[in-house]
Amino acid sequence: MTQDIPVLPASRPAAGGFAPGVQAPRWHPASQGRQGRWPDALRPWLLDQGSLTAKLMAFSQGEFRVRVLRQGLARPDVSERRCLGVGPGRWVLVREVILMGKGESWVFARSLLPLSSLKGRLRQLRQLNTRPLGGFLFRQPDLEREPMEISRLKPGQRYVPPSLQRGETLWGRRSVFRLEGRPLLVSEVFLPAFLERVSL
Repeated sequence: MTQDIPVLPASRPAAGGFAPGVQAPRWHPASQGRQGRWPDALRPWLLDQGSLTAKLMAFSQGEFRVRVLRQGLARPDVSERRCLGVGPGRWVLVREVILMGKGESWVFARSLLPLSSLKGRLRQLRQLNTRPLGGFLFRQPDLEREPMEISRLKPGQRYVPPSLQRGETLWGRRSVFRLEGRPLLVSEVFLPAFLERVSL
């Protein structure tokens, strides 16, 4: 099943584990009461339970597209393993993309799917190409979403490619989706250009 899926190089820690001296992001439940630290302009975006894809499409007035950075097999970090319920050394399908609006890089999105979940309707997620993941997920009537977690991502953590982070502190959210009982972890980090746009 996985022979045609490439293994991602470990050139960047986000593709499974973090290099020595690199601190992994800390994710906290959105309900934990840290909202006073969040940028006011981002708060409704961090907490929204609907499709981020649909929200970005509307905000960009249709000038929206997906740029695929990479997709392949990788080993998740400890926190991601906990969310997905997989053991150490297990491989997952990782997809990293940029959600772009009005020609700008707005959101870095990272999705992880255990290989055991590549069945049924989720099998088609191997071949999304430039189609948005949210466009598929939120069409499923039996989709379940677990509580949101929020993270403040510092430049040195290297969760987001440095060229996108631009040396700034960013905010992201993540949650586990379940379809047919199978888990899928999706994280979305709002990039500097998006914060500038929503702060206007």
